[in-house]
Amino acid sequence: MARETKNRIRDAAVDVISREGFFNTRMQEIADEAALAVGTIYNYFSSKDEVLSYIFKAEMKRRIEIMSDLKDKNLSTEEFLTQFLNKHFAVLIENPELGRVLVREKDFSKGENNGEIKEHMNSLIKMLEKLFINGINNGEIKAINAHLMAVYFFGSMQGIIEYALTEPEMGMLEEAPQFIMKRINDIFN
Repeated sequence: MARETKNRIRDAAVDVISREGFFNTRMQEIADEAALAVGTIYNYFSSKDEVLSYIFKAEMKRRIEIMSDLKDKNLSTEEFLTQFLNKHFAVLIENPELGRVLVREKDFSKGENNGEIKEHMNSLIKMLEKLFINGINNGEIKAINAHLMAVYFFGSMQGIIEYALTEPEMGMLEEAPQFIMKRINDIFN
């Protein structure tokens, strides 16, 4: 029940923050959207900064689960990246409000929760870096700077998502996985 309520609050916060922006959102608006008393929200989250951090944490967990599922399939690095991109962009096509929050609000939380958000994003870069290192070690990828490639790959995803969801040009999200893979094609042996 507690997880269900937290997720209900998270979903309501995504809807409100995507419309109003983080700074303009009040906890009462999140409560209204979730059809809960504002006191109920404070039972789970001490501030809207904490709610925003929870949104990022939940999405990081989802990306970790996607990567874990793909690892179990024993795919080549190229297949892994392609399927990861397809799944990542599919989530955002299905829920563009979530995408708007993830790209627009990553820098707007204050205090310790901002550090948590940056940590969530950096952990995805670290996972990608490990993937590139494994590809190099397996002879699938040329000798490259794996960290720089992970940052480039992540930045490509972020840039496309930010532009596509703020303009809006949703069709870009459908084309993005193939486009990104073509741009990095020269790293593969």
